[in-house]
Amino acid sequence: MVDAHIITINTEDSRARSQVCMDSMEKHCSGLSPWIFPATEPNTIYKDTMETFGELVQWTWPQSHFGEGIDIQTGLYKRMYQAIDQKRVEACALSHFRLWKLCADEGKTIVVLEHDARFIRDFDSSDLDDNSWGAVGLNDPRGNTRKGQLFHAKVAACGDGINRVPIIDEPTEPPLPMGIAGNSAYIIKPAFAKKLLDEVRRVGMWPNDAIMCRQLFPELKVVYPYYTDVQKGESTTTSI
Repeated sequence: MVDAHIITINTEDSRARSQVCMDSMEKHCSGLSPWIFPATEPNTIYKDTMETFGELVQWTWPQSHFGEGIDIQTGLYKRMYQAIDQKRVEACALSHFRLWKLCADEGKTIVVLEHDARFIRDFDSSDLDDNSWGAVGLNDPRGNTRKGQLFHAKVAACGDGINRVPIIDEPTEPPLPMGIAGNSAYIIKPAFAKKLLDEVRRVGMWPNDAIMCRQLFPELKVVYPYYTDVQKGESTTTSI
């Protein structure tokens, strides 16, 4: 059994979405063991940062349009994350960082799910018997990430199985990080989780879907057909 951790905020809506996620797992995922994982909240950012990294790692992603531009260390373009409360963006990222630490510390592959994920087909872990990946995105990109239709078309064109995250931007466009769809449902290995945390220490804290990108990590992959989709409703990261 592989542990599947559902990141859940302490609100009625989040708990209800997590239950939908768990119900979909009961239907489709006999090989996964679901666990509710309490999300980082804005008022626990400092505590969770210290517990995760053992030091105060600074948030270095722009929180206004004035800070946007090319990151010298990585060559990637950093664009402000559109959200009403930027602390929610930090809290969301830290929830993922904490699970990366759990994965690395326990030395076990885990599934990471945000509360609005839901499984849409039977999960077969043998689909993932491949040593080339560090993390595999499970989520349908259509409607769930930027240029989702193009993302989907390129993944589908590769055929069934595990494929690298596609290139969706033109050479003339800013080099934005290209990660998995929404970064909200994926399976991750311990060695890769450690590499991600080391990169956070190097460049500072970024949104989880920015730091976990194909430009920095070629072992980031996506599965097709997709295992998960996103429940409909407002994002708790961008709308609270």
